[in-house]
Amino acid sequence: MKTMMTDLTGLLSKSLNAWDSNRDRSKQVEVGPSSLGGCRRQVWHTIKNTPETNSNTEKLAAILGTFIHAGVADAIKREDPFGDNFLIEQAFEHNGLKGHCDLFIIDEGIVVDWKTTSKKNLRYFPSEQQRWQVQVYGWLVSNNGYKVNQVALAAIPRDGTMADIKFHIENYDVTVAEQALNWLGEIEQLVKDGAPPPAPEKYAAYCNSYCKFYDPIGVAGCSGITK
Repeated sequence: MKTMMTDLTGLLSKSLNAWDSNRDRSKQVEVGPSSLGGCRRQVWHTIKNTPETNSNTEKLAAILGTFIHAGVADAIKREDPFGDNFLIEQAFEHNGLKGHCDLFIIDEGIVVDWKTTSKKNLRYFPSEQQRWQVQVYGWLVSNNGYKVNQVALAAIPRDGTMADIKFHIENYDVTVAEQALNWLGEIEQLVKDGAPPPAPEKYAAYCNSYCKFYDPIGVAGCSGITK
């Protein structure tokens, strides 16, 4: 048997990380809808434009999610090839907040946000953070001249079947969007006032794998919650 000389693991991980780092969303430094309701400390660092202190975060799930989003977008385009009724991966901005809406169906006035997950995590769907995010997308779309009636979340399990895809649909509610925007405003005010940052909200082991601001000594970034 011929020996494989190429390090396939290294090749794949290097290629995926390089691809991800060059995406527009990866380069975005502003706080987007997906961060609302998440870790306050992480958002504080994003607003402060803190230099990245942890470059070795685990990105595979997020990258696979991006691939699935791109595939879904391409598939959905077939249902409206001329873009008369579907706005797909459309960028919206209002009052300085930017976001990419996965799908807006104009004639029904419904915003749809695709979420990739695992079957075991379907029991936590939808989270408050996910509901805040899709309502803020509704707020962005509405403030760009469209009539929004409902918002929908679709959970697509990477290890599931078509029958496992789960939907959550609710009426568009500007008060829910405003809760998320007020949450962000409070953190922005902390930064403006030069106040201390919010306390860490995630354990260090998690932050080490998933947060670009993880700093074990807590000087430049965040040390996370330590036992």
